[in-house]
Amino acid sequence: MRFISLFSSLFLSLILAGCVTASAQQSKLDNRTVTLKDENNGICNVEKLVQNGQGNAESDTLALNPERISILNWNIYKGKRENWVLDFKRYSYKHDVLMIQEAHLGDVLQSVLDNEHQYWALNAAFNYQDKATGVMTASRVKPLRSCGQSIAEPIIRYPKTSLISYYPVEGMNENLLVANIHGINFTFGVGAYKEQIENLYDVMKYHNGPIVLAGDFNTWSDKRMLIVDDLAQRLSLESLDYASHNRTVVFGNALDHVFYRGLEPVEHDTWYVTSSDHNPTRVSFRVKDYAAVATELAAVEFDENDC
Repeated sequence: MRFISLFSSLFLSLILAGCVTASAQQSKLDNRTVTLKDENNGICNVEKLVQNGQGNAESDTLALNPERISILNWNIYKGKRENWVLDFKRYSYKHDVLMIQEAHLGDVLQSVLDNEHQYWALNAAFNYQDKATGVMTASRVKPLRSCGQSIAEPIIRYPKTSLISYYPVEGMNENLLVANIHGINFTFGVGAYKEQIENLYDVMKYHNGPIVLAGDFNTWSDKRMLIVDDLAQRLSLESLDYASHNRTVVFGNALDHVFYRGLEPVEHDTWYVTSSDHNPTRVSFRVKDYAAVATELAAVEFDENDC
């Protein structure tokens, strides 16, 4: 509990210093607060969702390539360290989807995203130095829709947020669901943490297509990890094999995770950086159905040539 008390004190000192303030209600594309439903009746809220779309008419029609879908997951520590921009450009380059926690929507981040022609959505948790900060998902392909969830930290009362986005996949009827989470951190028990995970499950359980669930789960205890593992089991999610990894570890437990369903990891790495207190993980997936079809076609072609 010393870890929780220490970080609670640090966070409260930031609040008293005026660095962190509650985020004003922000929406939206048409200046009105709306509530969105996912494709199968799970409810998400977009009250604090800030969205932006870049690109052109041609790119709007694009879908993700089922043979290779590249994902980057990273808590960027609000961009507080001097060398974060260089690393962000280096590691986000050419990825289809960026799943960012502690994204600080300052001019620098917006400029980097705009230069990469990214679509993005930010589910704001609070304002840090007068800029919205929270969970952000950015992509090269325009999402069909995005919606967010929010739950207050029991001790410090500032929210942690999640963001769910749906992407079209070329040649597939089912969309790819991408769920990005920043887990509750400052608790003495696991009640609020479990509530946050259950809220996420209540939306994701309706989706029949492929899934990527990733983020900073703040799984610094075995009890927290059991809650996440239970979610993964109920959704039939697999976890990346981290035989060698550089993930941030607290009390012997990794904080960042990538789970998936209906996909096959082609390659993945977690890079060590000094530009954040978390290290970025990248993974390239192939849709399983696509992989099976490709294998069958290759086998047929091989047999014909062999004859």
